Amino acid sequence: MTPNTTLDLVIQISTDRRNNAALRLAGARRQSEEAKCKLDMLSRYRLGYPARSGDGDPSGTDQVRMANVRAFLDKLEQAIVQQQRELEACESYANACFFVLAAEEKKLKSLEILRNHRVAESVRAEKRRDQKRSDESGSRMARFGAAGLELRST
Repeated sequence: MTPNTTLDLVIQISTDRRNNAALRLAGARRQSEEAKCKLDMLSRYRLGYPARSGDGDPSGTDQVRMANVRAFLDKLEQAIVQQQRELEACESYANACFFVLAAEEKKLKSLEILRNHRVAESVRAEKRRDQKRSDESGSRMARFGAAGLELRST
């Protein structure tokens, strides 16, 4: 494999890794958004639940109902705390994915710069070879032309 082909292969692999990192980041952000929506939904439900449960009489069966409401609100509070932890985990993962993507983009950019430098160097080398051929051709023409003049004059 030639160096350019090898470098092109490395760039392709780096591009694939960058694209995969971008997909993971998009998925992580989507999960974070879903977790935030669920947390918001649970929080709104908690705020509205006491009004929906009613303010019954604290005597008799209403005391049992109120105990059930309090138990439900405790479980709802636990669900909210759990969802907050889930949101934090999703956001942490999204941040990690962002940094992985940034690192992959940096690697890819470095490889592309290296390829551009190699291409530019190749172009400069080709121009030097062309100039050398042109100079040698001109030098030969001058030598043979001068020799041809000498032969004709004799």
